[in-house]
Amino acid sequence: MILSRVLALLAALVVAAGAQAQVLWLTVQGPERTFTVQLPGTPEYKVTAPLHSYSLQRGLIDYVVQSVSYPATVDVSQPRAVLQAALDGTAPYLVGGKWDKIDFKQVQGVPAVEAVGTFKDGKAFRNLVVLKGGQLVSLGFRGPTGTTKFPDADRFISSLRVNP
Repeated sequence: MILSRVLALLAALVVAAGAQAQVLWLTVQGPERTFTVQLPGTPEYKVTAPLHSYSLQRGLIDYVVQSVSYPATVDVSQPRAVLQAALDGTAPYLVGGKWDKIDFKQVQGVPAVEAVGTFKDGKAFRNLVVLKGGQLVSLGFRGPTGTTKFPDADRFISSLRVNP
């Protein structure tokens, strides 16, 4: 009985200490300074032409930033169709093969879509995709159910700055 109370107190202290710890958010700059975004640590950076990918895992949370510059031969004159195609590429990995919520909007005066869904492994996913000319930037926040509206998710998603 005493051991279980000590373990419970110790667990509470560890959780409280983790909540008090300050995380240093870093500003990451996209290729050719096309965008900036904030992440709670240094991401792993990979290029699989033409895709640039930045990924970071913090505990149970995954942060992913991807960008691609479409060549002039790709028609981006219908931004909503391009944004929808980006969402459609992820949909097969979601429960039921579809997004739970899709919101087309403008972010910094450019076409964007924000969507929320649940991956087949049960993790929640929040995705912001922005299209500025031939530059597409996608921010993905993935974590346990209910985390897509956490302050860190909001901070990450709202930190995107698309440069002129």
